[in-house]
Amino acid sequence: MIMAIMAATVWFIPGWLRAEKPAEGIVKCVSNAFPTAQVEFKAWDGDNIVWPLAVDSADKEAWRFAFEIATMPAEERANLTLVGHSLGGRIIARVLARLAEHGMKVRQAVLMGAAIPSADPDLATMGRASELPVLAVCNPDDITLRYIYATIGGEKGVAFGANGTLAPCDNVVECVTPTNLTHEVEIDAKWAKSSVLKRIANHHEKFYIEYTRRVLSGEEPSGKVMVPQGFPTVEGRVMDSEAWWDVLDSVGGWKLEKNKVTGHCRIIDSDRNRTACGREDEMRAAFAKVRRQVGIKRAEISAAIRQDMRLMRSCREVKTDLVLRKPSHVVQQTEACAAVERRLLEESSASKSC
Repeated sequence: MIMAIMAATVWFIPGWLRAEKPAEGIVKCVSNAFPTAQVEFKAWDGDNIVWPLAVDSADKEAWRFAFEIATMPAEERANLTLVGHSLGGRIIARVLARLAEHGMKVRQAVLMGAAIPSADPDLATMGRASELPVLAVCNPDDITLRYIYATIGGEKGVAFGANGTLAPCDNVVECVTPTNLTHEVEIDAKWAKSSVLKRIANHHEKFYIEYTRRVLSGEEPSGKVMVPQGFPTVEGRVMDSEAWWDVLDSVGGWKLEKNKVTGHCRIIDSDRNRTACGREDEMRAAFAKVRRQVGIKRAEISAAIRQDMRLMRSCREVKTDLVLRKPSHVVQQTEACAAVERRLLEESSASKSC
C-alpha cells in the first residue's frame, strides 16, 4: 500500500475592510513567509465600514471557521497553519479556543497585530489547540491598536496586538516588531516617499507579514521591551528631578515609580522615557512583565524562538518531500519528525515571551 503525506496548508485570514478579496500582493507575501506551504486566502464578512458591526461579524465568523476545521479530516487539520492580521488574528484566537474545548489541534497559528482585548479569556486557552507554539507578532508602536482601538474601539482596553498579555499564556510566544520596520518594508511608491505615513500608518498587514517571515527564517529578535498599557500613554521624556516620586521597583535601568501626592504610578525606561502610567495595581502588573523581558538575555530569547520555529519549517519540508513514498520510509521519517517535535516543545516550554 502507498501512503500519501499531505503538504502543509496555510489559511490567511485578513483584517477589517480587506476581508472579501486579497489586497494586491498579499498572498505572495504570505507565501514568501511559508515557502513550502499552499496558501489559501479565507474571505469573511468583515468589510462593514461600521467598526462594532465588523467586530461582531468577526466573532460570528470564528464559529464558522472553527466548524470547518473541526469537521475536516484529522490529517488535514494536523497540517494546517492559521495566519491572521488584525481582526483576522481575533478570529484565529476564537477559533483556537473553540477547538481547544474539544481537544483538537492545528499545526500552528500566527496572530499579527491581533485586534482583541489583552485580557480576553480566549487568549489564555488558544495555545492548547496548536501543536507548535502560537506566534503572536506584537507592535507596541502600532498607532491604530495602541490609541484608536483603545480609545474608540468600544472594548475597554488595549489590543493584544500592541500589548501582549500580562501573564504568559501556555504555548504562546510573543514577538515584538522592531521600531524601524516601517522604514524597511515598502508598500508602494507613495509610501516610499512619505516619512509621515511611515511613522503613523504602521498597522498595515505587509509589515507584520514581513517580520513574521524574518522570524521564521531565524532572524534575531528585536529586543524591544513591550510595556502593557492600562490606558494608552503618550511616551515622553521625563524632565522632573523625581523628588515627588518613590521608586517601588527597578530592573536593568527601568523603574516603577509612585507619585507621593496623587498616588498614581509610572514606568520609566533606561533612557528616562515615560512608557506607561496608571493605577498602582495596573503598573505593578505591567512592570512584572517588563521585568520578565529585561531579565531574559537577547541570546536566550533568540534561541527559544529558533527552537520553536525551526521545527515548523523542517517538519513541513519533510512532509512535503514524503509524497508517494514506501510506507516504511514514511512511517520512519514521520515518527522521527514527531519525536523531534515533542522534544523541542518540552525544552521550549519555559520561555514564552520575547
